[in-house]
Amino acid sequence: MSILSVLFPLALSVSPQALAAPVAVGPALVAPPVTSAPAAKPVDVKFTPPVARPVTKPAPAVAQPGTSELVRIQAPGAMDRNTIIDRVAKAMTDTRTVQGRFTQVDPAGSPSSGAFYINRPGKVRFEYTSPEPIFIVSDGTTVSIEEPKRQAYDAIPLASTPLHLFLRSNIDLKKDGSVADVETTNGSYFVTLVDKTGEAEGKMVLQFRQTDFELLGWRQIDGSGAETRVQLADMKKNVSLKPSLFVVKDPSDSRDERR
Repeated sequence: MSILSVLFPLALSVSPQALAAPVAVGPALVAPPVTSAPAAKPVDVKFTPPVARPVTKPAPAVAQPGTSELVRIQAPGAMDRNTIIDRVAKAMTDTRTVQGRFTQVDPAGSPSSGAFYINRPGKVRFEYTSPEPIFIVSDGTTVSIEEPKRQAYDAIPLASTPLHLFLRSNIDLKKDGSVADVETTNGSYFVTLVDKTGEAEGKMVLQFRQTDFELLGWRQIDGSGAETRVQLADMKKNVSLKPSLFVVKDPSDSRDERR
C-alpha cells in the first residue's frame, strides 16, 4: 500500500468518470451556460508525498552487562528501598526513649486514647484514659494487660507480640529480614514488618514521616486479618523516664500480700 492510499483514501476511491460528471445543485446556484469558453488546458500537478517523521519513544529500561537486573532512572531526590530501610532502622535505634499521646481505633471501629512511654530495648507502657483505664506494660520480657474496671489481668511473652519488632536495641531490618514491604504515599513511608521466626502472628505497618523519618504511628494486623490503628502525637524523644513505668506486676500478688 502506498503512502497516498493512507493519506487520501477517499480521493483514490473516486473514478475519473465520476469526477468528470456534472454535480447536481440547487436551482438558485445554477450558472447560465457558457458556449464560447475555450477548452481548459490540462495542467500538470506534481505531488510530493509528505515524509514520515520517526516517532521518538522513551528509552526502555536496560540491563547492566552481565546481569539480568533492570536499571531504572529514579525521580530526583527519590530513595531506593534499601536506603529507606536503613534510614528507618537508624531513626528507631537513635530514639532510645520517647513519650507522648496516642489515639487508637480497634478492629470494631471503637476509638480510645491515652499516653505512651517507650524505653528501648523492649520496654513500653500504654496508659488508656478513654473510654476507660487500661494499662499495657512491657518490662522487656513480658507484656501485661490490666483492666482495673473489670478486675482483669493477663500476661504474655513480648516475643509473641509484634511489639518486639521495633523495640529492639540495635535494629537491622535488612539483616533480620523482617521487612515485607516498603511504600511511599502522601509524604510518608510505610514499612511492613513480619516476624520471620513465626513466634508472633500477623504484621505491623509502621508509618514514618518522609522528611525526617519520625514514627507517626502504625497498623497492627493480627493473624485473622483484624486491624488496629494507632496514631502518635506530642512526642518528646530521648527524655528521662522513671523505671517504675515499666514494672509488670500482677494485681493479685498485692492482694495476696495484704492477706
